[in-house]
Amino acid sequence: MTERPPTSRYQRQMLAEGFGRKTQERLDRARVTIVGLGAIGSRVAEDLARAGVGYLRLVDRDFVELSNLHRQHLYDEQDAADEQPKALASALRIERINSEITTDPRLEDLGPEIAGELLGDVDLWIDGTDNFQTRYVLNDFAVRERKPWIYGACVANQAMVAPFLPGRSCLRCMFPSPPPAETVQTCDTAGIIPPAAAYVAALQTALAIAILGRPDEPPGPRLFTADLRALDMRDIKLPDEPGKTCAACATREFPGLRVDAGTKAKRLCGRNAVQLSSASADFPDLRDVAKKLDGRYEYELSRHMLRVHIDEGQITVFRGGRAIVQGTEDPGRARALFDRYLGT
Repeated sequence: MTERPPTSRYQRQMLAEGFGRKTQERLDRARVTIVGLGAIGSRVAEDLARAGVGYLRLVDRDFVELSNLHRQHLYDEQDAADEQPKALASALRIERINSEITTDPRLEDLGPEIAGELLGDVDLWIDGTDNFQTRYVLNDFAVRERKPWIYGACVANQAMVAPFLPGRSCLRCMFPSPPPAETVQTCDTAGIIPPAAAYVAALQTALAIAILGRPDEPPGPRLFTADLRALDMRDIKLPDEPGKTCAACATREFPGLRVDAGTKAKRLCGRNAVQLSSASADFPDLRDVAKKLDGRYEYELSRHMLRVHIDEGQITVFRGGRAIVQGTEDPGRARALFDRYLGT
């Protein structure tokens, strides 16, 4: 990207103490990946775009639904009616907000097999996900590549944020493995209020500006927490040094980066849907899949995805074979529906 001097667009933030022209120029050159464009990631994407971060890679596996709109920025009712992929909807909206920056939308589910492609050539990645499996991919890749990342999570009234920088303790140092799925609250089971997401996004944006724009003043190792119902906000100091038994920092095993063969299934929060992803690299072209459906099922085909309407709901297939089966939360049933209707 061609370097350019800051314009009047950014004058107000450049006037703030500790910001200035040099910080703005560094933001202009910065490259960031935001993984997950829901309640947290969509806000962070908008804030960093308005702040002038020069390159934003926008990664999300899902599409917009009406139930998203009470808390997820960048989307509107038409996006929900069209079931627009969040990565594309975010990029289109950001391009109207700030045409001076570069957006790179990716309809992907971040896993170890594509972590290098989505994270390897950027300066920082930001967690907008809703599951620990993906967060451990983010963490382990960051430790291996000595890159910074920013953790964020919210559910119900609760919010948590932490920056993880090279050479310090990491997420795995504190929590060696993800908690059991049945013990983790989700927006489906506990709900979520918009201020919880706003708190996370505001802190993540502030931390990103500090890491990218003021590298000589890195933020300290802290975990920020908030209860937005009780209006109770705290921060906890994290260890400066990596854990001596950490599977990422100490033994360099990086469990989150192991690629498992075969098909993986994930229930999607609050969606009555299951995501299916396959390790296969030879999934047919979506146009060829669509040809098999002609005259049999109603479908819509675009450059990025194929959506098939079935009696039980619908199946959305993305390039490469990743699919979202709506109408069931049972992974086995989702696999059976995919095989029955698409037979790929």
